[in-house]
Amino acid sequence: MTDPQALVAQLGLYAGSFAVGALSSVIPFVVVDVFLVGVALELGGTPELAALVVLASLGQLVGKLPMYYAVRGAVALAGTPSAKTRTRIERLRRWTARFRGRPHLVLVASALTGIPPFSIVASAAGLLGIRIRAFAAIVFGGRAVRFAVVVTVALWWR
Repeated sequence: MTDPQALVAQLGLYAGSFAVGALSSVIPFVVVDVFLVGVALELGGTPELAALVVLASLGQLVGKLPMYYAVRGAVALAGTPSAKTRTRIERLRRWTARFRGRPHLVLVASALTGIPPFSIVASAAGLLGIRIRAFAAIVFGGRAVRFAVVVTVALWWR
């Protein structure tokens, strides 16, 4: 079930917001931003809207964690990577080195703006050695700020 409206009808607004956040982190055509705009326009600027933003952000984090661990585990299981894989890893590391050797900044930018694509960067975080606590804090915080801005702009334009 990937229909946000059906999820909310079945789970309620709070659990539905979490579920839509989680689904949107793994299914590209489920867009949590659009869902939150719709909810914001329906509810207005009520205090529960902040809780929904937090729940959607938490859902995004929960949806990205398996990808993070899968990439990190695949790297650990793979042992010594092939020459082709080492080349790709080094290219990714050089690209992130533009940001003063801090791949964290790339993850922050992606979590806030979606550029570079968040799914790719969140998956690559395990490969780049970003620790789980930093990953969780950046993904949750970045997505929460993004969603709060989206909801605020939607309410402002209303």
